[in-house]
Amino acid sequence: MVKTSKILDLPQGLAGEYRFNEPLRSHTSFRIGGPAELLAIPCGEQALSGLLVRIKKYKLNYYVLGNGSNLLAEDRGYKGVVIKIAKGFKKLSRDRNRLTVDSGYSLPALVDYCAKEGLSGLEWAVGIPGSLGGALVMNAGAYGGQMADSVKKVWGLTPEGKKLKLSPQQINFSYRQAHYPKGFVITGAELELKTGRRSSIEKTMNLYLSKRKKNQPLTLPSAGCIFKNPPGDSAKRLIAVAGMKGQKLGGAAVSVKHANFIVNQGGAKSAEVLALIKKIQSQAYQRLGIRLIPEVKVLGK
Repeated sequence: MVKTSKILDLPQGLAGEYRFNEPLRSHTSFRIGGPAELLAIPCGEQALSGLLVRIKKYKLNYYVLGNGSNLLAEDRGYKGVVIKIAKGFKKLSRDRNRLTVDSGYSLPALVDYCAKEGLSGLEWAVGIPGSLGGALVMNAGAYGGQMADSVKKVWGLTPEGKKLKLSPQQINFSYRQAHYPKGFVITGAELELKTGRRSSIEKTMNLYLSKRKKNQPLTLPSAGCIFKNPPGDSAKRLIAVAGMKGQKLGGAAVSVKHANFIVNQGGAKSAEVLALIKKIQSQAYQRLGIRLIPEVKVLGK
């Protein structure tokens, strides 16, 4: 804790919000997670750069958090600094069909903006909680679309606090993956979209949203899909065939509505979720010969 507290000795102008022993369950859609030794919410890029310089100086661990919608934080918490990209990173500007967007910008708000402006390409993201930064980190996608389809540039800061711009070729996007330099913190991106009719865009969005509401357990805390879909198949189907649909452990349960969701039915522990994940993997391999690969990120000490 001594080293962690030292990074708060910031020069004037590098303000932000800092909370010691902050419960991570308050910052994840799963509503699970113990305390972060320090939660830092920098007010902008300059503050973030100064924070990263001090983290490196004192050799601290750090993890970058957006809206926490694809994350399982362990109950034992995180020893180090959790950097939350939030209110200081929410700007958006438009130049014809190109958008410059900060990484903390809400993905649902971005989808709505595009629809109103007659910009097509992000309809697949309707109803997905989270921030643009989180979507860029995992190359989020659905209904045949993905972030990589719209990205022209991504920029951010290195662990040394230096600015760095990356092209899609440098990032090397793949299915639910993006390959950034180690320790890189995304602060924004340039997206290229297509012009379209607002009515047509909204019709597609409404179709996708109705499918989500019908097929996904949106009323209970979760981290979205737990596993990646194997080539040519769906994890949802495989988990059900493996007999794991509806299985429970403590407050955690495999959703009966969508078997690729593990939901928090109340007071679920990270250990219970992790045990269910392992059991699903084991059953899928034993019964079907399929190795399911987790899509959800795990944050712990």
